[in-house]
Amino acid sequence: MGSDYKRIILLKGLEAINEYQFSIVKSLLARDLGLTANMQEEYNKVRIADLMEKKFPGPACVDKLIDLFKDMPPLKDIVKQLRNEKMKVAKKTKTEETPKKKQQQQGGAGAAPAAATTSSRSSSALMGGTQEATAAAQKRKTAARGTAASKKNKVAPPQTGPACGLGGSTSAAAAWLPPPPAPAAAPVFPALPQSQTVKAPHQAAPRGRVLQQGPLTVLVLKAMEPFEYESPEEGKTRMFHATVATPTQFFHVKVLNSSLKEKFTKENIITILDYYECRGILEINKTSSVYQADPSQLIVVPNSIIKRASETPKIDNLYKQASGTFVYGLFLLHEKKVNRKTTVYEIQDNTGTMEVVGTERWHDIKCERGDKLRLFCFQLKMIDQKLKLTCGTHSFIQVVKAKKSKKDPVNFGVKVEFDMMNSPLDQFMGFNSGLVKTEDFY
Repeated sequence: MGSDYKRIILLKGLEAINEYQFSIVKSLLARDLGLTANMQEEYNKVRIADLMEKKFPGPACVDKLIDLFKDMPPLKDIVKQLRNEKMKVAKKTKTEETPKKKQQQQGGAGAAPAAATTSSRSSSALMGGTQEATAAAQKRKTAARGTAASKKNKVAPPQTGPACGLGGSTSAAAAWLPPPPAPAAAPVFPALPQSQTVKAPHQAAPRGRVLQQGPLTVLVLKAMEPFEYESPEEGKTRMFHATVATPTQFFHVKVLNSSLKEKFTKENIITILDYYECRGILEINKTSSVYQADPSQLIVVPNSIIKRASETPKIDNLYKQASGTFVYGLFLLHEKKVNRKTTVYEIQDNTGTMEVVGTERWHDIKCERGDKLRLFCFQLKMIDQKLKLTCGTHSFIQVVKAKKSKKDPVNFGVKVEFDMMNSPLDQFMGFNSGLVKTEDFY
């Protein structure tokens, strides 16, 4: 199981911290691991994990890392995860060792008869006498047990509830006894109760969503104001959409806990734990954790990634995507068709047109030809053998009114528009001006 503990300290511990925090760890471990100044400069996280495994074998290496991390406030959530992972490996080790012990016991029992066949007659006689004594003792124990059971049945009150379903056996009655006091070692794992309460809702997660427990540190690019939506579990509640990025990629995020809005401020660096991922979209709910990253931790996001995060996909490219893909972007409204229960908003760019199907709260919203629709979390679906954009529980539409000119009609040559998001009814933040370019904006 040594490799399991090494996996914990490397993947769940050292890999989750930044370079400044790692330099602190190397400095504190320098004496234990025999690190010179040059070694502290040159050794990476893998080599440090190798040395820790040798110096502190087994769970001791995890304990050592926990001792270091617990004195660093930004790493308190990582400490909880290290403790939980250590418990998992310990349980796994105990489960694997139990069958081995049983085999050894069975092997020992099988050796006894073999030895008996080679023993002398006096030994056989002695064994026979011992077996008779054992049998007599067993009879006395059985009789005593029956007497105790009869007394218990007379004294114990009648059982009700689930114990009846188990036939009222002695084992069922034992389940109603008060729990034993917690062992002295229990406080070593304070994260266990929180972990149990957090994972309960996760078990009921819909198909397609994958729980990501490892920490993810990101830079907030933008976030809209919370809006009300209908949740199947909680009824009417509030959420907001955001966009975040790492040095290598960006993510659209559904934040289902509106109280986290202050954390999602533009250019803020945050770390998230226990979030979901579905088709490239991150989802943060009330069981997730979001905390401010360490002040020394910097994330440099290339301009190319920031630009891609704000781009609107071309319509001809949407038709090449698989059904179920989520779409975000700013699209020109070409035509609006209002039906009894649905509204078809036909969007258009210089590559083609596509229908957006709006239902319920997105049925017949106030917009007209030439306006732009900013779509959040719309999903591609095949309807009547044609790929269309459809709204879901977490979808949102924002209408951007174009600034029309008396001389020129609204067309694709228009480069400047008045954005409602920067009016007093602003629902999106992070932009510098009410005048925006349509091509590089979402």
